[in-house]
Formats: sequence, C-alpha cells, structure tokens
Amino acid sequence: MAEHSSPSSSRVIHATLRALEEPVVLVDRLGMIDFANPAFHKQFLTASADVSLTSFFSIEETLFPLSRQVRIVSPPYALTFSPVEQTDFYLVTIKSLDLRQLLNSTIDAALLVTDSDFFITSMNETASTLFGFDLTYPLDHVTPIALHDADEFQLRKQHLEQLNLKNLADEDILLLHGRDTENEWTYHRKDGSRFQGRLYMTRLESGGFFLFITDISSQKQVETHLAKSERRFRLIAESVLEAVIFHDQGVILDANRAAEIIFRTKLELMKGHQILDFIHPEFQESVMRRIAAHYEEPYEVIGQRADGTSVEIEVFPREITYDKTRMRVAVVRDISERKKIEKMLEREKNAIMRQRDITQSILQASNEGFLLTEEDGSFIYMNVKARKLLDVPGIAPSKIQERISMIPNLDLATRYAMLQQVEELLAGKHSEISFRFMLQQPDESSNHYFEFYATSIKKERSRFSRHGFLFVFRDRTEEQKMDQVKDELVSTVSHELRTPLASILGFMELLRYRQPTQEKTTRYIQIVHEEAKRLTTLLDDFLDIQRMEGGKQDYVFKAFSLRQLLLETIETFGEHAETHTIQVQLEDDPVMIFADENKIKQVIINLLSNAIKYSPSCDHIDVHLKKTADQASLTVIDYGLGIPQNAFDKLFTKFYRVDNSAIRKIGGTGLGLAICKEIIESHGGAISVESELNQGSTFTIVLDLDPRKEFEKL
Repeated sequence: MAEHSSPSSSRVIHATLRALEEPVVLVDRLGMIDFANPAFHKQFLTASADVSLTSFFSIEETLFPLSRQVRIVSPPYALTFSPVEQTDFYLVTIKSLDLRQLLNSTIDAALLVTDSDFFITSMNETASTLFGFDLTYPLDHVTPIALHDADEFQLRKQHLEQLNLKNLADEDILLLHGRDTENEWTYHRKDGSRFQGRLYMTRLESGGFFLFITDISSQKQVETHLAKSERRFRLIAESVLEAVIFHDQGVILDANRAAEIIFRTKLELMKGHQILDFIHPEFQESVMRRIAAHYEEPYEVIGQRADGTSVEIEVFPREITYDKTRMRVAVVRDISERKKIEKMLEREKNAIMRQRDITQSILQASNEGFLLTEEDGSFIYMNVKARKLLDVPGIAPSKIQERISMIPNLDLATRYAMLQQVEELLAGKHSEISFRFMLQQPDESSNHYFEFYATSIKKERSRFSRHGFLFVFRDRTEEQKMDQVKDELVSTVSHELRTPLASILGFMELLRYRQPTQEKTTRYIQIVHEEAKRLTTLLDDFLDIQRMEGGKQDYVFKAFSLRQLLLETIETFGEHAETHTIQVQLEDDPVMIFADENKIKQVIINLLSNAIKYSPSCDHIDVHLKKTADQASLTVIDYGLGIPQNAFDKLFTKFYRVDNSAIRKIGGTGLGLAICKEIIESHGGAISVESELNQGSTFTIVLDLDPRKEFEKL
C-alpha cells in the first residue's frame, strides 16, 4: 500500500473488498491495479492484479494521473473512481450498463452482443453501418470471428497457443487481445472492404460476450503520415553531431544517434528513463531546477554515461509544443576534448604553484625545522617545527641571527657559539655549518637534544637577491636516548658478564695451581657450577629478548595443569632457596590452561627468584593460585624492599632498573620482567604489580583457562 497507510489498515481494506459481490479494485494515481477482489478476477478471468486498468476498459490515458473523484463510461460498464482516505489509492467500482439502452444509444462505436456460444445476437446501428449489415438481416450462426481478417486471426491464435502451450477457443483469442496493447485488428465489411479497428471485449454475467469496436482507420492514416514525417526528421537529426534529446518533465521520449554515441547506450534503453540518469549525481539537483524553471540558457555540466564513466557536456535547452503537448528539447554537445585542452593549459599554469604547495606540505609535516632566509638572514619561509623552536610570531618580520639570540632555555655559551657560526656563514666565511645543542625544558624532567646545520643556496635567476640560506633544526632527543640505552646496555652486560666470569676464572686458578682439600675442591666446583649456570641464564635472557624483539620467539602450546607445574617448580626451586621458605596457597582444581609449559615455568622461576632476591631481610614469600570462571590468577608476594610508584611505568621495559641504592647493590640486567611481560602477553594474558617502598611487592599474572570442551569435566 501507499506510504500513508499502515499494513494493518491495508489488511482491513482488502478484507472488506473481498466480501463484496460486485467487482471492485484499488488503483494508484496512474491507474495501476494494486488489489482486485475475487468478483473482479472471476468476471474478467484474470489471476494477476499487477496490470493497468486500461487493459480491461476503454479509458483515455489523459484521465491519469487521478486527482479527484471521477465517473466514466466504458461500455458495457460504468466506472467510478473514489479516493480512499489516508492513502494514495482510489477505489474503482464497476457497474454493468443496460445493454438494451446501449444498443439503442447514438454512441459512435460498434457494439456487439453474443450468446454463450459466441454467436452474435444483437448489434447497434453504428455496427450495422460500419460492417454493412442490415439490422433486419438474420445473424444466426454468425460469430465475431467472421468480421476479422482470417490470416491475421490465425497468426495471433497460433502465437498465443504456443505461449500458453494449449489450444484456445476463438473467443479466448479475442478476449486476451482485448485486454492489452495488442487490441488493434483488421476488420472487413460485407462488401469486402477493410478498415482498422480497436477492440475492447468482456464476458457478460449471462455467459455471453460484449464487444466494443472503434474505427481507427483515420487515426492510422495520421499515424502513417506522422511516421513519414518522423523519418524525415530523424534523418535530419541523425546527420548532426550534437545529441538531440526530447523529454517531458525529465522523462526521455526520444533521442538521435549522437545521443547514443555520447552516452554509450542504445536509444531503446534511454527512452522512458529520467534524463537525470545521464547526469552526474553531483549536478542532478541543479539540472532538475533548470528543467522545472523552464530554463533556456546554455550551461555546462558533467554527464554520466551508461558504463559509469563521466563526460563533460554543454546543454542548449529549448521548450516546444508538439501535438498540443509542451515538451523540452535538449541539444547536448560533447565538450570533453575542449575541456581537456583547457585543463591542460590550467595544469601548466598551476604546475609551479602546486609544486610549491606540495613542497610546503612536506616541509610542514616534517619532524625537522626548516628555515629559508635571504642573504642577510631575513626569513623567507619557515615550517611549524622551526616556528615552535624559535618562538616566532606568525606576522613578525625577523632575522635568523636575532631569533637565535632569543631561543629560550639555551645556555649563554652555546648561544654565543651558535650565533658566531651563523654570522660567519652569512658573511661568506663558510658554505655550511653544523652545530649540536641541548635545551632544558622547564616543565619536563628530560632534556631535548638538537642538531643545527645550514648551507648556502645559490639563486642566480632571482632578481631579488644573489643567494640565500637553508637552516635545519633536527630533534635528536630519541637518538640521544638510544645512545644512553646503548651505553647502559654495554655497561650492564660488561658488569653482569664480568662477575660470573671472574668467579669462574678465580676458582679454576685455585684448583689448577693449588692443592685444596677435598672439602674445598667440592665447594669450589659447586661455586663454579653455580656461576656457570648464572652466566648461561644471563646469555639466555639476552637471546630471548633478541628473539622476542625480532618476532622469532617460538611457542609450543599444549594443555597442562598450572597447579601441577607450580608445585613442581616450587619443589625444584625450593631446594636452592636456602634463605627463604615458599608458602603456597592452592585450590584442589588442576587449573588447566593451554600454553607453552616451559615458558610459563620460566616466568614462575623469574618471579620467585626476584621475590627472594629483593627481600633479603625476610625469611619467606607467599604464592597464591586462584581460579575464576574462565581465568587463572597466580600471585607471588614478597615482604622486602618494595618498588617506588614512579617506577611502575618502566618496570617491565628491558634494561630498566629502579634507581635505588639498596636495589642497585643486588645487581641484575633488567631483562627478567621484560621477558615475563612478553611471554604472558603473547599468551593473551596480563602481568601487573602492586608495591610500596619497604613494604614488599605483589606480582600477579592472569591467564585464560583452556577453553576446549574436553577439559571442562576435569
């Protein structure tokens, strides 16, 4: 139904119409049937309602679109169109007219009535005159088929029977052709002459048929004459290079061959389409406004071909009157080539400006500060980074040497040395300079490091100056930090490697050059073994962190009990933890997870080792294992030195160690927690810390339980 009626109201209307015994239909404003009740289907022998009302009745197309209540006569019926409230539809009631009155009327059409056997029983005076029959002539055993051209009738009958795959009665042939656009037939009179007629035929309640035939011979002559005129016009239209398109309120009626070429489609596919279908969507609204306002001035617009490509066109609109109907003609010229030349010239004209804009965009987006100056140091151009560094207002004219004197947070010695080099460059003593300096930001804890270099630029073609200078400020703060990290790495590695190696070398010399007792020999060998293990662990940590950073760390996932792994690890680890006891709080559940068992064990050992190492004044640590609905939580608690709050953000980064004298004495590479974090997060888990100075630390890892069904019952 229409957008103004709800589905529920539509059902009520349809149910009401089905209950009526007389034929009724619902049509839209254009006469298309939306719903027909059973009485209509039965009387007019149709199973589908998705057709036009004009297929069943003689109705002038000028009646549509409907705008009010209308009553028309379409023999042998009278039709009343009544608007249905709150919808866009009209209710059409169909009443049968009195056949006797119709036959005696002066209507200018042939009216024939047959019985159920399709024999003519009566006709009006117009039919008698048209076909040459005397009204007193006996019509027994004469059917309407006898009035039709026999060859034409047989051809149509053969065609319909092939479509329907069955034999059809003669009356069915006429009935079917009396309800569509093929209702024009060739008739012959009693004297043998012929004429063209249009047939409307319907079944009567009595079982007979009613035929309504109009003579369209004169109309056909006019159409033939118009067809010849049209052919002449089309020959003229096809000879021009511009597209000629006829349209009515934007609906294409006709076009010439040039239109097919410009829009790359067939004329048959253009007819009936909106002219806006061949206009680029961006311009459709403006074109529609021109059509609605009867605009007749030429304009340029982007067209859209049937294949989706665009074409630049110039439109010359005109409005004409044809057959008492106002329609518009659009002469369309393809101006793509002309526009290409214009665009090429425009591109050449703007090439330098675009190149300048691109260069400026690159310079503005750069992380380096760029300044271009005249030979005396006056600013020509500077990007955002340089402006921020030199604190130069947007409209303030200045010189590079003046702004260097005003760089904030630059110490006097550096300022003097930099200014001296710039002055020498401007004076021509150097062709280029390079200088490094540091700025202490008052609102930041770390320094900013910069490299400043400049070079002269020759501009022989410039009429304003002989040359200029390019100054570049490069922020090398991150490079400085990497240098510091590298230095710290070398220092840490050197220290951590030197300690176990020194121990191994010292005790091996004692064993080689002295004769220690058996007890000392055993102890020396044990120390060498422990230091070798320490050295191996240290090298493994470096290799692990290298593989992790390179994305080459391999994990072997399998299902195992985290509870069992924890107990085995504590049992093995506890044999070497002489100073601390490990207190364990566990659940009875096996806590099944799907992970790399060796890597998880490495994390547990690392956390246990740190807990013991950083709680030298305590004698125990606590380990808790808990299970929730879908996660396992492992917590290691020590009661030692603790960690300051400001170290939490960097605690899990490589080579980081808390800047605390008590912790520094213990030693370490700062890799353990970074490796733990990488392993746990690679398993989709998380690691966190809670700590206070001198109150101890709590490290917690969280891992997902094994989601596979076979472990739900364990």
